Amino acid sequence: MIHHLIEQAICGSIEELMISDEQVAHVSSTHTLNHSLLVLSQVKYSSIPVLTPKSEIVGLITMSNIINAVTTLTDIDLERLHDLKVCDIELNDAPTITMDAPFEYVLGLLTDYNYLCVIQSEEDAIFKGIITRRALLKRITHLIHNLETETYAPLVKALCKELK
Repeated sequence: MIHHLIEQAICGSIEELMISDEQVAHVSSTHTLNHSLLVLSQVKYSSIPVLTPKSEIVGLITMSNIINAVTTLTDIDLERLHDLKVCDIELNDAPTITMDAPFEYVLGLLTDYNYLCVIQSEEDAIFKGIITRRALLKRITHLIHNLETETYAPLVKALCKELK
């Protein structure tokens, strides 16, 4: 279990780590594969979230998903890029968390995924943004490198007091 003081020093809330939905590249499930391919190639990410027109997360799309969808037994049918919509193909599962997810759970998931999709609630999968492994590692690195500074002196003092 992660000590609550360490958790607070790294991240007070999910929102502190989150990149908001407005800043995250994504595609709609109603877009064509051609559009998705263009977005993926421009943002240089290996996957991006797929949202319904109501902003609900339905999965992640990758170049591999697109290539597999237009590949036949003998050829790559590029015309299918314009004909197929994102909702017509198999997508990767999106690892999701809610805004109130415990920090330790988030940390555990980020050991396996580059980013997590943040949703409104389990019942309401409205996409709110992402938390990246990079953002969390930057926070942890900052804490480790600055433990001996005055900024974290109260934290160190409180931890020493509690651990005695």
